[in-house]
Amino acid sequence: MDAKDVWIFCEIAFKGIDYDSFTDRRVSPSAIGRKLGLDEKTVRSRVKKMENDGFIKYYQAMPRLGFFEFKNINTYRFEALNIATKHGVIEYAHGLPFTVDIVDYLGNIVSISITGGSSEEIDQVATEIANRFELFKWRLGSCAIKKPLIIPDNLDWKLIQKLRYNALSGINEISDSLSITPRMVRYRITKLLGSDMLIVRAIINSQKQQGLIFYELELSVDTAS
Repeated sequence: MDAKDVWIFCEIAFKGIDYDSFTDRRVSPSAIGRKLGLDEKTVRSRVKKMENDGFIKYYQAMPRLGFFEFKNINTYRFEALNIATKHGVIEYAHGLPFTVDIVDYLGNIVSISITGGSSEEIDQVATEIANRFELFKWRLGSCAIKKPLIIPDNLDWKLIQKLRYNALSGINEISDSLSITPRMVRYRITKLLGSDMLIVRAIINSQKQQGLIFYELELSVDTAS
């Protein structure tokens, strides 16, 4: 892999929420190309190679949080006194009903994204976590959740469940399992993607990471100066 491969992978793995253009249940190669200054053919061939080599393990489909009537999502970084405490925090956060994402960093740091009806409500949950485990806490950011354009019905939720951990599941396989026609499956999936109801992201195969290390660069600005 070279730098271009890494740029492309980061777009389809970490930046999928920025896109509203999907083709064939992946982030559109043309959309990635425009953002990175690459032609569509280059993006498409490089993604295909990552899939064939097993670097991309699978594609994950995630429903928009707006379907669950959440209004905000906040992300926090917690620093524990030791590794054992951090592992306890992670286990505890997995059991909370409003936990969206947990990132376990090297050392004593973990970040947790929490959703809820308001930013203040979410802050209370984060403060409870910090107090319970005696953690240092920073709020990294807050984001309002968009209201979905349409409300999914029972069949939509069944399709979302089928695509959750294999967004590229075969049309015939899905139609057989749900006892509906392939044409209906194709139509419904197109509607889900076109209505901004799903986020599709590539998931890396950690056993084929090829020495790559992904990191975050955190900056702070002193507004008083």
